[in-house]
Amino acid sequence: MHKVFGMSLEYELRDGALAWIKNPVTGVISYVVDVRGKSFAFTLGGREELNPDPPPPEPKALHHAIATCPFCPGNENMATAELMRVTLDEFPEWSGAATLPNPPWLIRVFNNLFPRIPENLTGGRNESYIVVEDPRHFVAHPRSVNDLMYTGALSAEHFQHLIATDLKLMRRVMENPAIHSVIIRKNQGRESGASQPHPHQQVIGSPQPLPAIEAEMRAERDHPDMWRELIELCERLGLFIERNGRVVTYASPIGAFPRSYDIVMPEFRGMLTELPPDDLRDFARAIYRILHVVGPLPLDYEIHQAPGLPLHAHINGRLYPYSNVAGTLNLPSQLVHNVAALRKALARF
Repeated sequence: MHKVFGMSLEYELRDGALAWIKNPVTGVISYVVDVRGKSFAFTLGGREELNPDPPPPEPKALHHAIATCPFCPGNENMATAELMRVTLDEFPEWSGAATLPNPPWLIRVFNNLFPRIPENLTGGRNESYIVVEDPRHFVAHPRSVNDLMYTGALSAEHFQHLIATDLKLMRRVMENPAIHSVIIRKNQGRESGASQPHPHQQVIGSPQPLPAIEAEMRAERDHPDMWRELIELCERLGLFIERNGRVVTYASPIGAFPRSYDIVMPEFRGMLTELPPDDLRDFARAIYRILHVVGPLPLDYEIHQAPGLPLHAHINGRLYPYSNVAGTLNLPSQLVHNVAALRKALARF
């Protein structure tokens, strides 16, 4: 007999393994299938950086990419007016000095040229922001023009400065009485829809909770045990990754993509700006650790926050985008083995 377990979650276990699970927020059902024989040649097409021995990049092409990038130092006039920056004086331990000595800034913030939400809905002020994470466009020794700097290559201390900058920006955004919700969003790689290759985040202020957060708040009201049950299920299935203070990390079986990771503070329900310093450090560190292991692969993440909602981040690996078909998603049957490998990699740093 096959039984569906859970008060807030709907899923089925067969022989102790997950057969399917329904996302209580979106209604999408994920089926666990064996995809080891599936070819991903088409989705990997054009990724020259996966070639272990590409021809050396043309210096002219590298210089051209930097010269035309609106997020690189020296090109500040290509972007909107600067709002804030982090400099070497504030972060003298920056790890990029060997490849880019004496940069004018390490983190830089300005308005997005194209507001995500129209200004007439946010009190006449553009509340869409770009946070450039690092002045470097390429990694230290690029093998092609696609060998870009990425968030996981930053130091843990640098990522803490990045989150601190987000908080400073959030406080500015929340001074606008028209704003009642703020989201932090990251796209890495063209497969994730990133519009610029230079590593950056977006911070977006909204007059009301954005649809994904609103859906989570609604699911939280309908299923108040949802997060606890999901964490317990992940522990049971071997999908739990680590616990750091009040922060838990697991591979999500209900993520938007087959390789999705959640970083959750189940006992803290509020805004990032309200977190005590120790909890903020643990939360940022947990996000960074996953980004560091995933490395330069295409991904996106969002930090979701709202009164009454557990503070959490969704990280979605986008290299193998198994398509969502009619509200169903395929989870690879080897997911538990992938998580074990990820835990081993995390233990090394």
